[in-house]
Amino acid sequence: MDMSYKRAWMLVEEMNAAFQEPLVASIRGGPGGGGAHLTEAGLRVLDLYHGIVQAAQDAASARIQELEAMLRPTTDLDIPEGK
Repeated sequence: MDMSYKRAWMLVEEMNAAFQEPLVASIRGGPGGGGAHLTEAGLRVLDLYHGIVQAAQDAASARIQELEAMLRPTTDLDIPEGK
């Protein structure tokens, strides 16, 4: 995800604080190591998010196809070689 461990945990803490119930639960390290997992609320939020993304894609599909149809066809020769 191209972010530091600290930044990722800061974002998890912000999400947990923003919702009525925590989305991620963590277990401190030790001899067996720590870990984290999504809570029931986290799983529900993730499911809702995926539903929103799918609904947006479905709603925009016809317009996206129309925009793509307006694009000029490309060939390998159209791609600059970083010059």
